[in-house]
Amino acid sequence: MAPASSDSLAAFPAALGGDLGFGTTARAIGPGAGEKVRLPSTSGANNYHTYTGKAGPAGNGLFAAKGFGLGELVLKLEADVTSVLDSPRLGVACEWCFVAVEEVDGGGDGGEGVVKLRKCGGCGVVRVCGEYECKIFKRLYPKVLPNTVRLLLRLLLLGQNNVLPQSDWEGFLHLQHHLEEFKAQRDPQSHNTWENIQLMARAAKEYSGTKEDIGKLEGMIGRILINSLTLVTPTYTPLGLSLSPTAALLNHSCTPNTCISFSGPTLSVRTLRPIPKDTELTISYIDITNPASTRHADLLSRYFFPCTCPACTATPPQTLGRIDPPPALAAALSPTQLDGLETRARILIQQSLDPTILAQGPSARLPPLREALALFAPHKTYPPYRQPLAALRAELVLVLLAAQQWVPALAHSLLTYFRIDPFLFPEAVHPVRVVHKWVLLKLVLQVAALGQEGDGGVRALERKWGLEWGVLVWGLLQEVEGSVAGSHGVESRFAAEVRREGERFRVDARGGPYGEVGPGRKGVEREWAKLRRFADEGLAWWEDRERSV
Repeated sequence: MAPASSDSLAAFPAALGGDLGFGTTARAIGPGAGEKVRLPSTSGANNYHTYTGKAGPAGNGLFAAKGFGLGELVLKLEADVTSVLDSPRLGVACEWCFVAVEEVDGGGDGGEGVVKLRKCGGCGVVRVCGEYECKIFKRLYPKVLPNTVRLLLRLLLLGQNNVLPQSDWEGFLHLQHHLEEFKAQRDPQSHNTWENIQLMARAAKEYSGTKEDIGKLEGMIGRILINSLTLVTPTYTPLGLSLSPTAALLNHSCTPNTCISFSGPTLSVRTLRPIPKDTELTISYIDITNPASTRHADLLSRYFFPCTCPACTATPPQTLGRIDPPPALAAALSPTQLDGLETRARILIQQSLDPTILAQGPSARLPPLREALALFAPHKTYPPYRQPLAALRAELVLVLLAAQQWVPALAHSLLTYFRIDPFLFPEAVHPVRVVHKWVLLKLVLQVAALGQEGDGGVRALERKWGLEWGVLVWGLLQEVEGSVAGSHGVESRFAAEVRREGERFRVDARGGPYGEVGPGRKGVEREWAKLRRFADEGLAWWEDRERSV
């Protein structure tokens, strides 16, 4: 899942102050080892053919009771999922259905038309409020409790009002809390310190009125920090914090066989490859595209366990099925030189996120990001898919889009499409890869529209590379349409938006040279060859053109 954002209690009294964060995915004990469990029946689903069993050092895990194919739905959960928004998202997303403004205003993630989010008439804090929290939020307004505390408040209040099923409450209390590890942790970079856990527990006790003693509340905060997921939009924009005792049974692997996605409040788990019967189902708790040393450090500091998956126990360790670092890179740069290069790039990426730079608008972020990109230019053996270079390019795409610099954004997006995603997300149905294709499709439509309006830069691009935008849209649309059922599910908001975009494009294409059937496979392949050239040479061409204009 996407990295979780942090909320803060700094606006509250000093006794409850401090910057707080939370974990992103789940590790759990759950029911007894080997016990078969019928999972909750939600959203019309009856039996998901999974059971809990002993998963070695990880404790219990979730296993496949039957074989699953590629992109097949393993779990679809809503009844036992409790979610809250991050504080910065309270004004731009609905606390009930978790639709975000960017989803519905302009057709981003799967909405239709423009939807206005109205404040709760009681507390004025959230858009659609839970009736049990409303009085608390109103009393504290304009201060807002951190998401971790608000999630615990919701669980406590639902339990006090007999709304939360007893099985869900017991499932939550069975999760690991790692309080002893939190107490012993001395990581100055961690937000999840023992002192912050104590502060959050005291806040939950004070504002909920619960009779639970402070020690139990500290354990509950620990369970949330260890077992929570990042609630995201269908295009993986972080929204908040989500907890599901069932999903918490999924253990970590650096080569996971399933992936989690959200469609509003509904959590889905789908396969990334075919899974035989009795195989453990796994997800990734961290960014598995990072080198092995970074993954090990992340898991130890955030989840308190060393990874024993095949990628980490291989000699030498592997990242995404490849020796880490690649032999050519290891021959060109010593470990010290490689570490220095990557550390400097990460520092520059962080500098671009400095509040003083952010306040100046997206264009102000470009100089440090371009400086970071230039660090890698002399090192031809550095793979484009290795981190942090891949993340840097993804960040550049977002910033260039925000700055409306469409042509360089297109070049970087195409490099991601051709040179990065096939390595980082080799599965055609991986939701992140499908979302990247969707963003590229939207970008191509935008660039094509600018060309029709006479934009000089786009017209120069068309003359230089001879690109046919209609063919490119056909090719990308067919790829997304062919993958969305396995990445997000046909009933998801994202799939609905893909269908709407496809219908609109086919209507518009009726009078074109390819009608509603498209240019065919050979036509798309010819255009793809041009795209590859532009991906490899387009940035240098664009920079030369910009200097000469």
